[in-house]
Amino acid sequence: MSEYTLSVTCADQKGIIAAVTHCIASGEGNILNLSQHTAVDVNVFMLKADFSVADDFVRSDFEKAFSEVAGKFKMEWKLFDKALRPRVAILASKTSHCLYELLLKHEDGELACEFPVIISNHSDLAGVATQFHVPFFQVDTGKGKVAYEADIQTILEDYQVDTVVMARYMQILSPEFTRRWAYQVINIHHGFLPAFMGAKPYHQAWHRGVKIIGATAHFANENLDQGPIISQDTIRVSDTCSIERFVQLGKDVERRVLFEALKLFLDRNVFVYGGRTFILR
Repeated sequence: MSEYTLSVTCADQKGIIAAVTHCIASGEGNILNLSQHTAVDVNVFMLKADFSVADDFVRSDFEKAFSEVAGKFKMEWKLFDKALRPRVAILASKTSHCLYELLLKHEDGELACEFPVIISNHSDLAGVATQFHVPFFQVDTGKGKVAYEADIQTILEDYQVDTVVMARYMQILSPEFTRRWAYQVINIHHGFLPAFMGAKPYHQAWHRGVKIIGATAHFANENLDQGPIISQDTIRVSDTCSIERFVQLGKDVERRVLFEALKLFLDRNVFVYGGRTFILR
């Protein structure tokens, strides 16, 4: 048996679920999981269907049949073969906690992807890459943003990367780069957005006397720390905590949030409409 995931977005209207499930069943598919949601504020319907098929399943035949359904409802849709594991590049700088989290979760089989390459603007994490047998490249930011981002792009193309994860990569990506990789770059910000954007969010939070700190995983776009949010979490802190303690406590939240965001993305649970995300579980 083989497994596929179908994702659908369109204006809300009667008969969508019946039409989608009938098409899957007509193609001898067995639905394993079905999630749907209507965002009533914008009249948008979203659906994710996981289904299994026999090994003699002809994808092109299904796509042709479903194209007729999609045309009727004016759907945007994608079909994903679960046997094809996305290739995810990791960008990191000096801190290792988020990088380790992703590599360990992957080693335990909790992330349905491949990590073909790690890219950094420092050499500090080369040993981590060696430990997990992942190729490591250091880019020279002193060349200027255009030049070193061109180097990153070349590496991503050479390793046939589908998605990029910024695991505490402490560089701002250019608008040109984020537009090229629109909704394919996931960043972890060590703050509970939209509060405390930019540099040193724990310092900002401490000076404001917050009682809760958090982390946010979001799609990177041309606006710093303002891309569509995928996952967030928080932890309570005491007024007796130092900034250093904020940083220590925050690392656990960052690890957890980045892993959850990437898993949601890989499992095709993330839908984007109108500059915001909707998570279907």
